[in-house]
Amino acid sequence: MKFQITFTLSLFALSSALSAQTIFNGYAYVSDTTAGVDANWYNLSGTAQGSGFNGANLGNFTNALWLGGQTGFWSDSQGVEYIKMNYNITGSATATGSVDYEFQSYSAPNDQQGTDVSGAVTSDLSTNIIAAHSLGAGTYNIAVWVEGKANNRAVIFDSNNSNNYTAAFTVVPENSMLALLSGSFFLLYV
Repeated sequence: MKFQITFTLSLFALSSALSAQTIFNGYAYVSDTTAGVDANWYNLSGTAQGSGFNGANLGNFTNALWLGGQTGFWSDSQGVEYIKMNYNITGSATATGSVDYEFQSYSAPNDQQGTDVSGAVTSDLSTNIIAAHSLGAGTYNIAVWVEGKANNRAVIFDSNNSNNYTAAFTVVPENSMLALLSGSFFLLYV
């Protein structure tokens, strides 16, 4: 009987520790102009957008593909240490990186949201992944996942059940670059 009570108390303590933080309602955006401007938003674990990131074709980009997003993160009184979106790019080249989120408090003192687009945020935390990794023309796949950590807690993830959220995109050369290249080839021909 003593073992049963101890085991039950241990399970209760473990479940309390595991529920001390939650990550929820994740979204990602991409933009070809500037961070957060004319952005196309996609669902990660959230459901408010018209389409999901997983399996999406993000489109064609020339010299800018801004990646950012936001997610909800609840923690107990320990406070939030960090929230960030990680990404892994494969295809014509490979690259890895992350986008850090700033915190904005909701009405509940322990309910915080990581975000990189808001009138209250002064620094832009999204990343131009084409420029950051010198991605050339070609077809790419990108996998994203969000991780967060409360102080003195384990890292938790929004990762599509550990499969990550994946999408495809294409980097195409600029029209002026094509004109320059064709002009150069013409001069070589002459």
